Amino acid sequence: MRMLRPLVFLAAIGAALPVLAEQKGAADDSPAVCARHEIHARYLAEKYGEFPLFSGVAADGISLQLFVNRTTGTWTALLVRGDGISCLTTAGDNGRQDVGL
Repeated sequence: MRMLRPLVFLAAIGAALPVLAEQKGAADDSPAVCARHEIHARYLAEKYGEFPLFSGVAADGISLQLFVNRTTGTWTALLVRGDGISCLTTAGDNGRQDVGL
């Protein structure tokens, strides 16, 4: 049961990707919610000092990539499509690495 929650969440986000691709970034210097992956990666590195810590590929070919700043604890989750477009799914702070990972 515990494994179904992330899969349901990812399925819902995957269904929303075409809608998200049309939205613009909230701040003047932020990229759109969906943009070329290299744009998101550069922005997260320059603005927040976040770099990829984890990647996983779902059965449908969409990958989840987690960017983390290990010093400040900020983090951002992106879904990356096969065509190189990534979409911001969520972000936060106070991140920590769980024991055993």
